[in-house]
Amino acid sequence: MRAPKFWQTRGLKALMLYPVSLLYARFSLSRFNKKARYKACLPVLCIGNLVAGGAGKTPTALAIGKAAVKLGLKPVFLTRGYRGKMQGPVVVDLDQHSMADVGDEALLLAQVAPTIVSADRIAGAKMAEEMQAHILIMDDGFQNPYLYKDFNLVTIDAQQAIGNGFVMPAGPLRAPLLPQVRRLDQFLVIGEGNSAPKLRQMAARLGKASSHAYFRPQATTLLEGTRVLALCGIGRPEKFYQTVTDLGLDLVDRYEVADHHAYSNADAQQVLHKAKEQNLVIVTTAKDHVRLSGMSGAAEDLAKSAKVINISMVFDDRAFPRLVLEQTQRKFSRR
Repeated sequence: MRAPKFWQTRGLKALMLYPVSLLYARFSLSRFNKKARYKACLPVLCIGNLVAGGAGKTPTALAIGKAAVKLGLKPVFLTRGYRGKMQGPVVVDLDQHSMADVGDEALLLAQVAPTIVSADRIAGAKMAEEMQAHILIMDDGFQNPYLYKDFNLVTIDAQQAIGNGFVMPAGPLRAPLLPQVRRLDQFLVIGEGNSAPKLRQMAARLGKASSHAYFRPQATTLLEGTRVLALCGIGRPEKFYQTVTDLGLDLVDRYEVADHHAYSNADAQQVLHKAKEQNLVIVTTAKDHVRLSGMSGAAEDLAKSAKVINISMVFDDRAFPRLVLEQTQRKFSRR
């Protein structure tokens, strides 16, 4: 989802919704504080966030999953498959499943390591045990109380941060702040912004470790100055637009949709028409591009013609993914 602007300030809209947020806070906290029902027979690393909306969870999961593979481990991803119709547990098959089946994030994760989609996190963990995985990496699920997590890594967007500090719907927090912070093991602040140093200072005051990472666009075959149309449907679309301009491309037009939007042939026809009419090259994110996979007609044409702007996650401490994996294993062995 894309966060509404009023979540960043304590203005009239936020204050009007504040009484409702108090009720939601009570409900979310009662759920958050429930004791875990199941401890998996393998280490469980949960990558979550404090707020609703994009905070870099999936890119972080991908980076740590790739590091695990390089270390000779067999990681398995676990996700609920947001916006997919399959409840699972099911192992994602890139040749058979589409976004409509398992959601876009599951398709991205499955390109790196075996990925289980399961609305029931315990059932998903048991399937990972049967697959003899070395580590289970959860993409989201920090607020889900049912499966025990050995290590909770919480990502925070350096610009969005925690917004106005209110719980939904008056603000972006999924549950009251302090109970969430007490439960986590480490913060990962992602991106640049005025809030980044403050967030790390907050983590230090609360006795929590913190690290920093940022996104770096990978090299593209497009020449500097190429006139482009940006096709984008992510939680923070302005990040992608900045990446496009940072690459020296001329951002002439854009086609923006909601995060996790299921593209239709009508969408594809509009994008292709706009690009042809203005003689623009279509650029998009890997997340948007994967939503077009397996489709036919105009959507298939769009998938073939769009240029994907890939990004890499860069950690200030290059050893960060390995260290998180080691800490997860260490906490698992001490249960």
